[in-house]
Amino acid sequence: MRIAIRGCAALMIGAIANAQALEITPLSEQLFLHQSENEVEGFGKVSANGLVLVEGKEAFVVDTPWTDADAEALLQWAKAKGLTVKAVLATHWHEDRAGSFGVFEKAGITTLSSEATQALLRQHQKTLATQTFSGDEIRYFGNKAQMFYPGAGHAMDNLVVYLPHEKLLFGGCLVREASTRSMGFYGDGSLQAWPESMSRVMAKFPDVITVVPGHGALGDKRLLEHTRVLAEAALKAQ
Repeated sequence: MRIAIRGCAALMIGAIANAQALEITPLSEQLFLHQSENEVEGFGKVSANGLVLVEGKEAFVVDTPWTDADAEALLQWAKAKGLTVKAVLATHWHEDRAGSFGVFEKAGITTLSSEATQALLRQHQKTLATQTFSGDEIRYFGNKAQMFYPGAGHAMDNLVVYLPHEKLLFGGCLVREASTRSMGFYGDGSLQAWPESMSRVMAKFPDVITVVPGHGALGDKRLLEHTRVLAEAALKAQ
């Protein structure tokens, strides 16, 4: 299995059958972007974004890699860097966010979700989180990660995660990348609620500089308005 470390030398860690290439990109000294791919019916090969937030020798993962193999590779990468992964959060219940919960649970790592996500994981017979939280907002990892539920959109349970020290918002699949002109899949969510959910995100985090969508290229806060405009246009087109 090849793990491509952008901005650094490529790191070879073991051989894991049937794995896609996991890419890990440093965004700062304490923050990494992880990207994994999977084949999605109707969309082809799709890359998904997640984060690894580091504090000292501990790490907090936002969204699992898409496959078990890539989750194993991420754990090997963390081990090679001398990091202990303390927890992994799923921002909603889909496979590109919580699909490899079992790998982390097997490794003795806390898997974390909202109670709404847990209910959907249970309903769809997916691996459950080992720890849940209630309410629309929770701070985690020494208050360095702020999870917020703004309302439905791509999914009924989609969260965003704000990192105040980085002024970075992980929008997950609630946020669309700049190059797209469609809303993608929202069969498990609510197109009607999406514009207002985006408005709540924009009001909640006015100081954000960097925005990470669930899929595609990173951008700035204009991605939030871009997504709201797309959702409004999609509603009018119905």
